Amino acid sequence: METNERAQLFCFLDVLGFSNLVQSVGLDILYAKYKELINAAEKQQRDGLFLSARGGHPFFGYERINSFYFSDTIIFWCPYDVHHLEALATAMKEVMCRSIEIELPLRGAISVGRAKLNLEEKVFIGEPIVNAANAEKVQKWIGITLSNEFGEPPFNGGFKADCFLQYDRHLKNGGISQVTPLVIDFPRQWRNTRKRSLDDAIQALNKDAAFSDYYVNTLNFVEFSGKSDRWWETYIDKPKSAV
Repeated sequence: METNERAQLFCFLDVLGFSNLVQSVGLDILYAKYKELINAAEKQQRDGLFLSARGGHPFFGYERINSFYFSDTIIFWCPYDVHHLEALATAMKEVMCRSIEIELPLRGAISVGRAKLNLEEKVFIGEPIVNAANAEKVQKWIGITLSNEFGEPPFNGGFKADCFLQYDRHLKNGGISQVTPLVIDFPRQWRNTRKRSLDDAIQALNKDAAFSDYYVNTLNFVEFSGKSDRWWETYIDKPKSAV
């Protein structure tokens, strides 16, 4: 894999309550959980000929997502374009759902910009890394928010409606300066693929009083997502009545 400096999508995920998990489940189990999340992301990726979400026109290419994990951090990255943005968002919806199922709660951010990322040489340098870490810190929930770069051209478009929701109620005071208030709509993925109650699964994670507010905020977002299942229909222009 060659190092490059083109615009990259970079997803930074932090394990909530990591130190407690190390003591309670042990390193071997924690390692196995990390592998499950990587596998969950890989299963969402597409290779070869497929139909693009933009107008149904065939798009031939590869949407491969790279991954790496260390200590309490899991990262994913891939080149930036609207196809890869959709692929990364789709993968992260499933990663978030799987993380809740295996009791490895995650909080994180997706950023974009020029970076040098080389897995073999363990080289990770660039503004997206710093910006994703800053965006992650201002969130008080389990979930993923876009960093503030997505609010400006050329990155402020190409958001697939069933992958993202506009939302900012989970941010700490002043946190809006670090993010674009668009979040990964992982509860939608849960509704479409699981039968177990997502509320119950999140409540089962609420074992540490220090993070209780994080889980309450997450439950509020689950409710919001459920009420916004087809939010885009509000913005579709309807034909005017004939005079």
